[in-house]
Amino acid sequence: MTTPSILATTRLEERLERGEIVTFEPCPFALPTGNDLALLLQQHLKSSSQKNISYNPEKHTVSGYAYHGPEQTPRLLDVMSAFSRQACGYLARLLPRYARSWQPDRASLRPEEEATRKLRLTARNDLLHFDAFPSRPTGGDRILRLYVNINPTDHRVWATSDTFAKVLEKYGDQIGWPSDQASSWVHRLSQGIVGIFQPTVRERTRYDEYMLRLHHFLKTNDDFQDRANRRLWHFKPGTAWLLFSDTVSHAELRGQHALEHSFFVAPESLVLPDESPAMLLEDRGHRAVLPKAA
Repeated sequence: MTTPSILATTRLEERLERGEIVTFEPCPFALPTGNDLALLLQQHLKSSSQKNISYNPEKHTVSGYAYHGPEQTPRLLDVMSAFSRQACGYLARLLPRYARSWQPDRASLRPEEEATRKLRLTARNDLLHFDAFPSRPTGGDRILRLYVNINPTDHRVWATSDTFAKVLEKYGDQIGWPSDQASSWVHRLSQGIVGIFQPTVRERTRYDEYMLRLHHFLKTNDDFQDRANRRLWHFKPGTAWLLFSDTVSHAELRGQHALEHSFFVAPESLVLPDESPAMLLEDRGHRAVLPKAA
């Protein structure tokens, strides 16, 4: 495959950072086929409260699946790790500026039909939202996500709406601006306890607290869910799509069987750092939301 030119890559980065979804039809790297695809299509979640089946590339572990037998785990690990390698390799060639300092996060298998899932309100995928990971704070890094529809016959249907900047302008006062909570002694004590028992977990910054609050606010806000302008997307079988899921509000309306891989992209890698959610939040809220470098 020919490596994209610097100019073409920069244009792609700008499109992503401004809230576009970039599609690839068909997916530009190898996907599971044959018995490997059949294995993925046969998987089910361990419980109805699970969001997805998760693969951790750092630890080479897979979790969240309903166990069926001793051969299942090693096979699932092989297929998910191969997908992770293919996705990381392709995106590293496509977006080398990001790849120099990004942190590959989890890959996931989405085996359930989104239109009929029964999840608590703030966990629902079919409501418009920006992504924020409760257990994996980004510390100001951007969330880049790659999805692939591996359903052999059916489309995966999404909706997208306003960008982070537009939502902040309209609802910022209602949501409330970042507070001093992140610097309070209670917060520092809780972070210290987490650091003892989970030393690899990042500290939750004002930015992480705000993004999680925004995530919940939008999912429970009838005005936004009912009246926000929407664009519908129909992703055909074999299609991949890429977005910064912290800057374009989105909802997964329908579809079963998809693969996904997330990446944390460092602020210094961005082409448009001033348009990132963290910098927009600092500008509008008149308060630092990320720790300052020593």
